[in-house]
Formats: sequence, structure tokens, C-alpha cells
Amino acid sequence: MNDFARRLRDAARARLPEGAFLRRDRGDALYVTDAPLHGGTVDWAAAGFVCREEGGLTRLTPSAVWLARLAALYPEPPDPLSRSLRRFSGPPDDTVLKLFARAVKRLDGGECDPRYSRDLRQRAAVCLREHNPGGGLYACALANYLIEKERES
Repeated sequence: MNDFARRLRDAARARLPEGAFLRRDRGDALYVTDAPLHGGTVDWAAAGFVCREEGGLTRLTPSAVWLARLAALYPEPPDPLSRSLRRFSGPPDDTVLKLFARAVKRLDGGECDPRYSRDLRQRAAVCLREHNPGGGLYACALANYLIEKERES
């Protein structure tokens, strides 16, 4: 497990009520937990997560806070893809947050997502065409870099 992914997992675990589980989500979010079934209200936003509750489960997606933290670790782009996406800025939209969650799942020990790099490039192309600021794409490219680096070692 990558150190950055470990920090994300630790931040989520620290908020869990006694007896609640935390697992990688099979959908668009990063994690899923049954925290609502164990009482109390959890302030997921304070831990840097966007949450969606349904059916006694909470799905957690990293918020812009985590994308900014990863970007801060790399003030200079470490590879050509991140260098090309460095210029995108602003708040990330929901699509970019979900894209980032896909990368973190892999860094957290999940299965390889062979479409990730292609989907990231396609999202950047859409942002350019639609004059969308593409906030968060640099962090997604950095996550892609970390995945590639992990693959090489």
C-alpha cells in the first residue's frame, strides 16, 4: 500500500465508530462503511471526504483537500503526463473526484485499472473542449505517476 493511500485510509479509520467496517468501494467512491449503523454522526468533511449515505452505508470519496495534499507533495511535475496537466486548476468537479478515487483504490492495494490513464487523458480533452478549468487533473496525473512507479518496482 502506498503511503499516500495509507494516510487516506488512516484518516477515514480515525472517524469510525466502534465496530464499524471500512472497505474499498466497488462503485465510484473510494471506501464504503457501515458507520451510520453504529450510532452517532461522523463529520467526514473534517477528514476530507465527500460522503453519500444510502441503505445504512456511507460511501466516501476523497474531497478536494486530498487532491491538494497530493499536489503539494509534487510542486514540480515528475513525469510528462503530470507536466501536461499541471496547468489545470480550480475546484475539482464530481467526475474528477471519482477519477481520483479510482487511482487511490489501486494505490490502496486494489486491482489495476487498465483504463485509468486513458480516461484521465480523455477527461483532460473534454475539459479543454468545454473550457472547463479541470481542477484536480494534476492530482489525478500524480496518482497515475505513483501507480506507474509502483508497477515498475
